[in-house]
Amino acid sequence: MTGTRSHAARAAIALVTAVCAASWWTRASTAPPLTRDALATSFDADMRHVVYAWDPADPRPESVRKQALFDFIYETYDASAWIPQSLFDSNVVTQAVVGDVDTIVRDKVGLVLWRDNARVKAFGMAPNTSGRESLRWTVNCLVCHTADIDGVTYFGAGTKTFDELWLGEALKKLTSDPWRRLVSSGSADSALIADANRILNTHHHDKIDSLTRARSTAFAASHVELYMRPHDGRLPAVEDVGRGDVKTPPLWHTAAKMPVGRWYTDGSFHGPFPLMASSMELEKDRPFDALVTVVVPKIKDEFESVVQYLRPPPYPYEIDHALAERGRQLFYSKEVGCFACHGVYDGRGQVDWPGVHTDVGTDRGRLDVVSAGFIDAFVHSPLAAEGRLRTSEGYAATPLTGVWADFPYLHNGSVPTLYHLLGPASERPPIFQVMAARSFDRAQVGQRLTIDPADAALAPDELMRRYSANRDWFNTQRPGSSNAGHDLWARIRTNANRLAVIEYLKTL
Repeated sequence: MTGTRSHAARAAIALVTAVCAASWWTRASTAPPLTRDALATSFDADMRHVVYAWDPADPRPESVRKQALFDFIYETYDASAWIPQSLFDSNVVTQAVVGDVDTIVRDKVGLVLWRDNARVKAFGMAPNTSGRESLRWTVNCLVCHTADIDGVTYFGAGTKTFDELWLGEALKKLTSDPWRRLVSSGSADSALIADANRILNTHHHDKIDSLTRARSTAFAASHVELYMRPHDGRLPAVEDVGRGDVKTPPLWHTAAKMPVGRWYTDGSFHGPFPLMASSMELEKDRPFDALVTVVVPKIKDEFESVVQYLRPPPYPYEIDHALAERGRQLFYSKEVGCFACHGVYDGRGQVDWPGVHTDVGTDRGRLDVVSAGFIDAFVHSPLAAEGRLRTSEGYAATPLTGVWADFPYLHNGSVPTLYHLLGPASERPPIFQVMAARSFDRAQVGQRLTIDPADAALAPDELMRRYSANRDWFNTQRPGSSNAGHDLWARIRTNANRLAVIEYLKTL
């Protein structure tokens, strides 16, 4: 939704669902049709353990809000490409991708399992619900805007673990020979599978795959797709497309950004809504006409009916309020002065955000993605009628609402905790394990650095020797992955001050 879903998530067309849907392969032929009425009937129960906060000032009745949320969660954008259930009914997944379903979905793909939902395996999956066609699946915004933190599902949080590259490669395999031959030749489902494979291959560009899992190259993908339409489907030259892996921001930052009207990590898109997100649907081989008539109107409606009302979930653990008050004084002090860039907070999920975008010495990789060629491709697309794309002087001083859940930090997710972010930049970890982000570090506020205690005992040099090439580990030596910049230690000065500011940040 915010333009941070990467290529394989989008170009894979629904692919996440391809693996996810495998849980139904043994009973799909006898299961009743998956209708909207059936999904609506269980919606309250399905959402009972999902954490999200809603703006209490929303004047609409609860029934209207609930309907809007339901529509958003199961939105398909009238998809033109689907992955049919029949691909899994023949046990293709068990043959082509080794592992039980939960392991494949949760750990290899990195999605958040929807444990209370008996019909839909994971967040981000959206079925066709007409009941007139065979069961098939696509993906939507929640693939990247749901997170699992300490075993709790947080709706609207940026993904911590989703691996679009693994998913894309697995789905290329699943939709290729010999696996697709197991589906009846000449059937509608067979045609869907063949089309999915074609799109996966023809819309792939060498700059699209992120270098680390749970990072996105969506802006580069937007450049590619906007270029292809007026150039007869040709891809732009590799050297003309930038690379800048970023993390996925939380949807609850939307409330702060809407008055400013600058979007994405660099604020390069100017307009009422972050409509570069619509270009994700282009990777499903859709024409510009589909953006104008279907996708853009739906995204606008989602922002007006749901996204602008999302607020940050409260910090779920104990807060030392005396220490937090000391941190508040430092935050708003002339000496430390965090508020000058990050805004003024009311403690109830609201912020008066100044919309500052500046260069604080962080990695330039993502800034350089918005090139003259990208802007030219944008200008010749229908999105030019909805806003402006401009180069930026720096990254956004991001809103800090719900910052406790917005780890890892900086635009590229290169710093694992607030403790490391507010300490000397030279002491930030050069490598840490991405999948450890499911476990929350209460002391340092952010993700744990490793999963295995044996790895935790190793020095950074040894971790780098073992895992530097492993995309399940964040390596700050990769292009666009530097953890330098935003060094506030000269202002914070002491560990006592650092801990006080962190305690205050828990309250935002």
